[in-house]
Amino acid sequence: MKATTLTSLGLALTLIGATSALAQDCAPKHAFTTLAEGTLTVALTNTPPYSAETDGTVGGIDGDLLKRFAEENCLTIGYEIFNYPGAVSAVQSGRADVAIGGFYRTAARDQVVTLSTPVYLDQLAVTSKAGYSTVDELIGKKVGTVEGYDWVMEMQDTIEGSTTYPSSLNLAQDVQADRLDAGLEGFGAAVVLHAGTDVKVTLLQADERIAATTLASQTAFLLPKDNGDFVAAMNASIEDYRGAGVIAEVLTAYGLDPSAATVGDSRVIE
Repeated sequence: MKATTLTSLGLALTLIGATSALAQDCAPKHAFTTLAEGTLTVALTNTPPYSAETDGTVGGIDGDLLKRFAEENCLTIGYEIFNYPGAVSAVQSGRADVAIGGFYRTAARDQVVTLSTPVYLDQLAVTSKAGYSTVDELIGKKVGTVEGYDWVMEMQDTIEGSTTYPSSLNLAQDVQADRLDAGLEGFGAAVVLHAGTDVKVTLLQADERIAATTLASQTAFLLPKDNGDFVAAMNASIEDYRGAGVIAEVLTAYGLDPSAATVGDSRVIE
């Protein structure tokens, strides 16, 4: 893919200087091109702890891994903030090299962009003041989750009287106010929403009645369809970080369970 200038990209990018990236003796770990020469253009979603704008650059789990990748390949980072649909479109239309934000690997996204190799799992958490961790402990309790999660129907079939909420914030507020005994939530979102409260966030133990406990959703970076060298470099780096324990360390730093770095075989959500 031919590199272009930031002007032709038409993006309002914040450029972060990196001395190591600009040094003439910097040797990139991989050979690939980006939309703007010397710059990794990022479509950033503000969805902590997965990704966020932090101190004028990309942060969060995905952001920290991406900064490592950029430094290893002598690149500065330029970014623009998008919502989820906008970030997908930015990569699809050639306005960004990569989109980050804990994106699930779905069949629909795979049709329009390239999904990186799985980065980590978005594990299913139980939020409760009692510290529940099993499905059996939740039966007979007031339990809720957020509309749209893939475990909603199984929760309703297994836990009589369980209910759904329009947003994670609504769910968290009812758990904190004791209007619910427990909530089922993605682990990362739960950690952020209950930080500083007396609500405990625990992994829901494996139980065949709720498939997400044994087959959690995999996340990915969203990459272009037409830049194979870049995709290969990103995938190789992700697997290097996994093998070296880097992904587990970053997950732990943001309050997630390091076991989420063990992703299993690649799969997509239909």
